Amino acid sequence: MTQVMIKTFFLMLMACSMFMAANVMAADVYKVVDGDGNVTYTDTPPPDGSKPIKLAPISVVETPVYEQPKKADAEEEEGKEMTLRYLRSHYADFAIISPQQEESVWHPDAAMPVAWGTRYQLQDGMQVTIYLDGKQIAKTSDQIIPVPNIDRGEHKVEAQLTDSKNRKIATAEPITFFVRRPGLYNRARGG
Repeated sequence: MTQVMIKTFFLMLMACSMFMAANVMAADVYKVVDGDGNVTYTDTPPPDGSKPIKLAPISVVETPVYEQPKKADAEEEEGKEMTLRYLRSHYADFAIISPQQEESVWHPDAAMPVAWGTRYQLQDGMQVTIYLDGKQIAKTSDQIIPVPNIDRGEHKVEAQLTDSKNRKIATAEPITFFVRRPGLYNRARGG
């Protein structure tokens, strides 16, 4: 089926449903009370020849018109350079989200993921630099960075966010974590 045929089908379906809805809305409504006092409303005229009841008009609520919010400085001045103050305020929540503070990571045979997060998407040219124990291990815009071959023991991971001109925008709180690997003694005992 081509897209034109599909669109035509849906338009015809909508027209039919609107026609049927209009007929239902234009139908008379009758109130019927049975011998036990139960009230029923129906569009079928009762056998006693009762007249249709008058319904209150349908409530119509106008859709409010909202003002368009003002665009942020960066969007408003597209193509112009964003100020450091603007960038720093928007990326103030920049943080390392994995590993967690004081987390123990047990025998990471594969690369261990280091992940960072912030509320806003990075602007073009922004980079995150990841440091492990003071050494730079990656400079990327990827949100998850695999770090291979981490030795057993205590480690500190840090992250810094820079813009396209290599200006420091935000620095994440350092995270201390521990890599645990079972020793020969622990393996022999089963854990």
